[in-house]
Amino acid sequence: MLRKCSWIVLSLLVVASVALSGCAPKPAPTAAPVEPVEPATAAPTTAPEVTQPPEPKQATLSLTSNPESMNPLYASTWYTEVVFDMILLPLWNIDDQGQYHMELAEEMPTVENGGISADGLTITIKLRQDANWSDGTPVTADDAVFTYDMTMNEKNTVFSAYPFDTYVESMTAVDPKTLQIKLSGTYADWSTAMFTGISRVIPKHILQPVFDKDGTLDNADWNRTAEVVDGPYTLKEFVSDDHLTLEANDSYWRGRPKIDTIYIRVFGDRQTQLAALQSGESDIGSYIVGSEIPAIEETNNFEILSSPNGYIVTIYMNIDPATAHPAMTDPNVRRALAMAIDRQLIIDKIYNGIYTIPATYWDDTVYDNPDLKPYAFDPEGAKKLLEDAGWKVGADGVREKDGKKLELRYVYISGDDTTDTMIVTFQQMLADVGVKLNIMPNTEEVLWASYGDNGELAHGNYDLTQWSDGMWYFPSPSTSYFLCAERPTTDYPEGYNWFGICDQSLEDLFAVADVEMDPQKRIDDYHQIGKIMYDQTYLIPIRSDPDVWAVNKRLTNVKFSGVDPLMFVYEWDVK
Repeated sequence: MLRKCSWIVLSLLVVASVALSGCAPKPAPTAAPVEPVEPATAAPTTAPEVTQPPEPKQATLSLTSNPESMNPLYASTWYTEVVFDMILLPLWNIDDQGQYHMELAEEMPTVENGGISADGLTITIKLRQDANWSDGTPVTADDAVFTYDMTMNEKNTVFSAYPFDTYVESMTAVDPKTLQIKLSGTYADWSTAMFTGISRVIPKHILQPVFDKDGTLDNADWNRTAEVVDGPYTLKEFVSDDHLTLEANDSYWRGRPKIDTIYIRVFGDRQTQLAALQSGESDIGSYIVGSEIPAIEETNNFEILSSPNGYIVTIYMNIDPATAHPAMTDPNVRRALAMAIDRQLIIDKIYNGIYTIPATYWDDTVYDNPDLKPYAFDPEGAKKLLEDAGWKVGADGVREKDGKKLELRYVYISGDDTTDTMIVTFQQMLADVGVKLNIMPNTEEVLWASYGDNGELAHGNYDLTQWSDGMWYFPSPSTSYFLCAERPTTDYPEGYNWFGICDQSLEDLFAVADVEMDPQKRIDDYHQIGKIMYDQTYLIPIRSDPDVWAVNKRLTNVKFSGVDPLMFVYEWDVK
């Protein structure tokens, strides 16, 4: 609330007067003449200028999807992490150069400072003394332990308990500001996977009573309202599919951010976001794609900022013999599909030439095998591979083998014109080598539903699909997408290896890399992993996918991280 103040200055004028008196009836002697005295006058004063408080600083940021929950236990999407960066603190943030920036933690635990035991199994984390929730309650180690307990409690249907369920033996509060984590085994990614990224600490004093009353946090009001938080901003309003209003948090340990209010506009599609940027309705546009940049630059009001994030746009393939087209189980056919697609043409013509072609899933990181080059566009070579694999061109131009047409199902999340154009281009390129692609647009809710909820991908009702994804805890290379144990089944419906990949050589290397504490040895492990996946063509990387933002030039000191997108929001300002 603004309060206007004014000041009134009163000037006092003091006037001196002289009274004369005498005695009767005797006449008074004649008095000597008196010189007249000028009245005393106060020194003139100038009223000070009235000081008006500065106008509140505001900025508007746009997203193309809602955050799914304000509670990290139930969240998984990038859009949600963007909001978390403003309202909830991790132990530390990580910038896109891999540097750690402390938030709730005072310092990064190491063997040298006593934070990591000699065997690497006990992690001791000192929390900041000045970190408070927005209601003034201190943030303590008990909050972190409560978050862990709620994640592990089966009465809460959390998005995922990983890695707590796999690597944590116990978590305790040594004292209010000291957290101790005991690992069940060596785990190289503890610093990038626990209470960092989308994993944040939640307020015990707010949510413990809810759990005690309801027996679960699934329906807690706080999951949507988040009325008590510890980040640089507090959430004042959330209207689904429309907007969020965030206000500067006076209780944030670094002090009040420079911008008073940030509005997040939720637009249903990219075209609406682009129109809002062009009209000035939005100051910051998220996840800008290359095809939109010319229209944004024409306004002369924006600069384009980019941050590497470990993500790439990938064609994933179903190679499970039980559900996939029989051709998809042959690595030579998969390689032929990769060679038939002119990815550079797609980048140049559809995406304004701003992306690169990855060779492996770990593109643009130290874990990317430098000896591997992207599959070359070679339609004649693709035809030969298909011929050698027994797929001959039929009368209709579509290849067939043993009476089976080489006709593949391409399912994807529709609604974005650029993606639609890209997939139609795939269809034309594959037709040139005798492969028929049936394009099957669908929704995120249907495609990405779990096996238990009859998700199309989880049940293998596809041959090819695509989305943007990458390392789960960048800058850590770890991912469990490709593990045999993550293939969904009736007994394990939450599995997310929807691709049918089960390669023992990969299993062995992932297991070694997960516990390898020597950084260089871990890099070498992932170079081998990348080589196996490249040789088997388990996936087809299409293009790099850094975070690209459009930022109005009226904003200053704006920078992003591909790891924790808005970790520097407290520094942003308005001219």
